[in-house]
Amino acid sequence: MDLQEVMARLNGDRDELVRAALRCSSAGELSELAAERGLALPESEAEELLALLQLSAGELTEAELDAVTGGFSSYKCPECRSPFYETIHKPFHGILLRCKKCGHMSEPARWS
Repeated sequence: MDLQEVMARLNGDRDELVRAALRCSSAGELSELAAERGLALPESEAEELLALLQLSAGELTEAELDAVTGGFSSYKCPECRSPFYETIHKPFHGILLRCKKCGHMSEPARWS
């Protein structure tokens, strides 16, 4: 399951919904939350999504979580100052940001 794909299907305030989803303690609760928002989420997908959300929340900073879920971030490329970037997940390297304008890629800590 692709977390960004699911986020694209959400109705309403995504940031609020992600925070509510992180408070869910079971796949059933997450399925109910999705249903309240008009999104069909089978229990098997809810289990997978809940695991992804919990993993992401445990490893990502607030700004990184916002970037992954499409929320606002004030990151700017250290090379060209562009605010447009994509998040790259690299095994053994964690999260990297790649500028969509100049192609610069580095850890979020180097972006301001």
